[in-house]
Amino acid sequence: MMYKLKTVDVWDTLLRRDCHPECIKLATAAHVHFALQGCFKPNYQSLWAIYQARVDTEMQLAHAARDLGKDEEYEIVNVLGHWLSTILTEEYDTALPARFAEFELAVEVARTSPDPDIEAFLARYPAERTMFLSDFYMSASMLQRLLESNGLGHLIKEGISSCDVGLNKRSGALFKYVHETMGITPDEQVHIGDNAWSDVESPAQIGVLGVSFVPEHSHNARLHRESLFSSRSDLFQHLRTLQNQVIDSHLGTLGDKEAAAFRLGVEAAPLFIGQGLWIAEQAITQRLDKIFFLTREGEFFRRVYEELFPRLEIYGHPLPPHDDLEVSRLSTFVASMEHVTPQEFERIWSLNRSQKVAGLFSTLGLQSSEYSTLLSELGLQLNDVIENPEANEKLAKLIAAPTFNDAIKKKIQQQRELLSEYLVNKGVVGSDKIGVIDIGWRGTIQDNLARTLPTSHIHGMYLGLRKVINPQSANVTKSAYGANELTDSDTGHLFEAFSVLEMLCTSDQGSVEQYIRPEDHVIAQRNVSLEENSSYDQFSRHFQDGVVLSAKIWGPYLERYVVFAEELRESALSVWKKLSISPNADLAKLFIETPQHDVFGFGEIFQKNRAPSLSTILLSPFAKNSRREVIDYIRRVQWTSAVKQLQDIGPIHRSVLVGLFMTANAIKRYRMKSRRR
Repeated sequence: MMYKLKTVDVWDTLLRRDCHPECIKLATAAHVHFALQGCFKPNYQSLWAIYQARVDTEMQLAHAARDLGKDEEYEIVNVLGHWLSTILTEEYDTALPARFAEFELAVEVARTSPDPDIEAFLARYPAERTMFLSDFYMSASMLQRLLESNGLGHLIKEGISSCDVGLNKRSGALFKYVHETMGITPDEQVHIGDNAWSDVESPAQIGVLGVSFVPEHSHNARLHRESLFSSRSDLFQHLRTLQNQVIDSHLGTLGDKEAAAFRLGVEAAPLFIGQGLWIAEQAITQRLDKIFFLTREGEFFRRVYEELFPRLEIYGHPLPPHDDLEVSRLSTFVASMEHVTPQEFERIWSLNRSQKVAGLFSTLGLQSSEYSTLLSELGLQLNDVIENPEANEKLAKLIAAPTFNDAIKKKIQQQRELLSEYLVNKGVVGSDKIGVIDIGWRGTIQDNLARTLPTSHIHGMYLGLRKVINPQSANVTKSAYGANELTDSDTGHLFEAFSVLEMLCTSDQGSVEQYIRPEDHVIAQRNVSLEENSSYDQFSRHFQDGVVLSAKIWGPYLERYVVFAEELRESALSVWKKLSISPNADLAKLFIETPQHDVFGFGEIFQKNRAPSLSTILLSPFAKNSRREVIDYIRRVQWTSAVKQLQDIGPIHRSVLVGLFMTANAIKRYRMKSRRR
């Protein structure tokens, strides 16, 4: 039979979304959240509050139409105008509703695709004229653009949207409107759609053939996709299932330990994925001009970030340019010095309560052999370890000595010029608002950069932040995604594992020591330690690859379902806590066996597996040198789980060490809580 008119539903008939329909509105809410930051009323500060206000606005407009005796229809630009009036503190630009409607249409385009079976199905019902017929809040012209963008313009070139005429299929009034305006009778029309009432029963009641289009595979896939919107836990569990399904295909020829590291990275991914989302959110809300990932851990963070944001935008907002910045505390400290006084050195001594004389020379980049006479006169030896260096008279005299003092001033001038030129080469402009990303823990590299860039505002974004010890410059702000002693009343055991997090997140490119100009431009000189890189090659490389694989799987879903970083934070902190308290045994063993390059303080390679002897521990309450050795070891290792993996000591020795570490960390946690009371 040839019908005069064939009408076709749009959603889940002509087009399929790859998410729940409400995800589209949530994406618009996210776009508005970032676009109008600082303009919202107190009750509408969060994404979900803004989204819910949109839902409430639609309901209010639907009820208003019903009260006037009309179908419960509303049009998107009108909805968005009422919505903005509800959530904003002041009057808005009248162009905004139409602009945001265009954004929502762009999201629909990104989230939709043609139903794979619809064209063949439509061919079963020949008609002289074919139109779409949709109960929807976007106009017919917008829906036509959506269909054409999905390659369906050849099937349907016109249609009617309920919001244009105030009538819908659900009531049957839209079908009657079609008959009246086109001069046809009900039996001359066939309508195809997925909704049992609106597309089948409702038209049938007025004599129109309503044909159900619910292909099993596409319909079941739709139900599954929509179920993921109702629960973030279900969504995250689905993503874990997806990543676990592909792990084996990425292991290749990895050995057992490397494969375990890869799997641990997959398991730990929420910590770093959440951080990556948070960095992007911060970049927009803080209105940053550029963001820089600080070496060494930042190189890994950048990989995750780029996997999450391949188009370098978040909900319609372009992310600022980003790059690596090759820096370290060592390479930036001298350039940041303003005076050559003991007080200036307190910025590093506050972080390291013990200062080895040789370490001071390493920090300054000076050759100790050139000052052997001066050291002898002051009664100092390179191997001397000085407690509370800020109060030591010999160090004060060394710093005040003219030859030493002048050499430091020369180094300051030299390194400041080189660092400044390096930063300019990286695109840092004095008036910029810059974001820097690092693992943490007190933001001392950021502090150093702020001193050398006094006209730039520098916003630090960290995985974790310890309490601030040194005075902060006015052009510095700091924030953390994970544990934050500046705001959290109790960070528990989390900061016991900060060193192992550094090991897991590091790169194999070495630490920056200084800046040099070998030819016509400044470069960072990096010291690559083969000993340190052994842990990277054995474990960290594969751990990071596991995280990045997960980010590749999670990224599209997080965008599709509009997940904010805060919604992942609980999972992220659970990952961190597990690493701290019950880590992979191979990881803990590798950590304790991996040397640590300790430039500040001691200026040497620290062997974490060389624990104080049992006799030294027993003597420590009575002998100063023994006590210092034990305290230094606890300060530099901190992680109780790692000490449990020490191999070349007896069980009693190990138990005593574990007890000491647990006691020291418990005291630290108690002091932290006490400061918060």
